[in-house]
Amino acid sequence: MWGRWRRKRRDAGLAGIGVHANGFSFVRVVREPRTPARIVAADFRPFEGADPSQVLARLVADHDLKRHMCTTWLRAGEYRLLQTEAPDVKPEELRAALRWRIKDLIDFHVNDATLDVFDVPMRMPGRAPLVYVVVGRNEAIRARADLMYNAGAALDIIDIPELAQRNLAELLPQDREGVALLTLTDDGVLITITRDGALYLSRTIAEGLPAFADDRGYERLLLELQRSLDYFESSFRQSPIMHVVVAPASAPNEALIAYLQANLPQRVVSWEVGRYGDVEAQVSVPDSCFVTLGAALREDKVAL
Repeated sequence: MWGRWRRKRRDAGLAGIGVHANGFSFVRVVREPRTPARIVAADFRPFEGADPSQVLARLVADHDLKRHMCTTWLRAGEYRLLQTEAPDVKPEELRAALRWRIKDLIDFHVNDATLDVFDVPMRMPGRAPLVYVVVGRNEAIRARADLMYNAGAALDIIDIPELAQRNLAELLPQDREGVALLTLTDDGVLITITRDGALYLSRTIAEGLPAFADDRGYERLLLELQRSLDYFESSFRQSPIMHVVVAPASAPNEALIAYLQANLPQRVVSWEVGRYGDVEAQVSVPDSCFVTLGAALREDKVAL
């Protein structure tokens, strides 16, 4: 996503830092030629009444993040992800044209926004190509950059959870045929539909986990998931998604998985603990670091 802070990387890899209501998550991934990527560090630092900036500064010092390029991701409310038809303009005019197009779709002034764009992979005959527009609040981007800079982190890029989750889905063998990945965090629920490493669709339910801890909450998630799967199949004219993965694989999710298995024709499974495709895990990754792991898995070859 946004990478105005980029510097020449000192090593091959990326350290992800997530900002949560109660602390910071951290995952570092190392990439070297001709070897699998490796998860070499994962940590969660709770605030516990301390100044968050001091907690982050200690995290940066403990993991020497002044030397390692870092990424972070915005939280719900700090950005919008919109899907729209691509304007028929020259590439250098695309962002300006999209800025005009989406100005009435956001709840803040477009002059206070930073835009980025990436393609929706499927192109259908007779229709203009679709694109995703990421609209970030300048204030939120500036605040996050200042937080990282003041703590000494070598900030490389600011990302969004949908693309971090795309990176996670790509680790799954089911992604080749297409997979709906459903993650539950303290910030809410994120559903993404990907196929062969490409993000087609996302849906966010910005409510805390207690809202999805009983049959009523399970039914809401089921309906949102069914709508997403139906929309994917009809709008993109794709074969149905037959795999649903629920993450993280913690005990509270077991009842939800059983509910989805009983009410969906798709094969529903939990994320397999410790399994990250071709990526080697030298440390265990806490559930609280799941999205941050996805951000740290970003590769330049799939950058926007």
